[in-house]
Amino acid sequence: MKSYTLKASGDTLSAVQEFLKSLITSGAVSAVLVPQEVAAKTNVAPTLIRDPEMFGSANPFAPVSGLNVARLVANLSRNLPEKVAVVLRSCEVRALIELVKLQQAKLENLLVIGVDCAGTFAAKDYAQMVQQNKVDAKKWVSQVAADGNNPTDVDLRRACTVCSYPEASQADIVLGWLGMAGTLLVSAKDDLDLSGVAGLEAASVPDTRVKLLEKISSEKAQAKEKAVAEFKNSVGSMEKLAEVLATCIKCQNCRQACPICFCRECVSAGPIFDHTGDKYMEYAKRKGAIELPTDTTLFHLTRVNHMGLSCVGCGQCENACPMDIPVGLLFQTLSEPNQKRFDYEPGRSLEEPIPITVYKEHELEELNTGKH
Repeated sequence: MKSYTLKASGDTLSAVQEFLKSLITSGAVSAVLVPQEVAAKTNVAPTLIRDPEMFGSANPFAPVSGLNVARLVANLSRNLPEKVAVVLRSCEVRALIELVKLQQAKLENLLVIGVDCAGTFAAKDYAQMVQQNKVDAKKWVSQVAADGNNPTDVDLRRACTVCSYPEASQADIVLGWLGMAGTLLVSAKDDLDLSGVAGLEAASVPDTRVKLLEKISSEKAQAKEKAVAEFKNSVGSMEKLAEVLATCIKCQNCRQACPICFCRECVSAGPIFDHTGDKYMEYAKRKGAIELPTDTTLFHLTRVNHMGLSCVGCGQCENACPMDIPVGLLFQTLSEPNQKRFDYEPGRSLEEPIPITVYKEHELEELNTGKH
């Protein structure tokens, strides 16, 4: 990777806006997909910008996340006639890599730009914080850059407290602000030509950044290990798991919010689980009584079995749950053993196939004997 610092006439956000604008004016891309603040400043919305004069409200640093944009990027990448830059956080870049491997997205006409992330708030919490003047999106970078800590008294999304990927290192271009003392680091793959972008100066990655990224990654990895261990201990049987999922209303919001759940026709929404009155009566007769809706535990276990290896831990499933079930933690806990068993890290590399998509004779025997 080649590294530069970007001269900023104003603050870091202004520098990024100018950088994205120059990608269009230099002809590097025809458009940029980037989070843009809504009029009330209470949220951001993924916005496809073609007019270089319309980046005034773009803010990829705003600490709010209401969806994983990887699914939108996957849709955008189909039959894409021109080069488009997409600005994503680490969990979104990693989800996009998984979708490419699942043949749901293409990278040919995409320029993937990753931005540092020290964590985000749920959309409803963020809106309240803005209204109560507890957070200022333009000041967020300067407040967090030195230590990566949340400067507010409002909790980050649970998924963000256990995410050990502050840097989107798999992107074509990484915009780094953590540990940069108010400047912006631009790291680009060696084959990318950024000569048309004004204000770039060759630089090396400072030790302050390297050490801070290592610190954040280590602390959050430990936090994840602790959270998973505690959850495992509390859910040690199918009965305990059923208790955790007891309030599930089977709305399937978690499936809709998940960037990896891409099936057009999901088995959970099909005839196998769409019971009629005679079936309900048959089940009730067999057991004496049945709870409705049925198959709630089976629904979640089916999802884990289907896409657990590719779960990037973005936590959008948990965000979307109206019953506040810890779906994200459940998924990370149940997915982790198989990810470790196959030494598979979702989104780590395009060259690394998803284990369930390839067949190796005697694979499990090799894994059990440590020969993989």
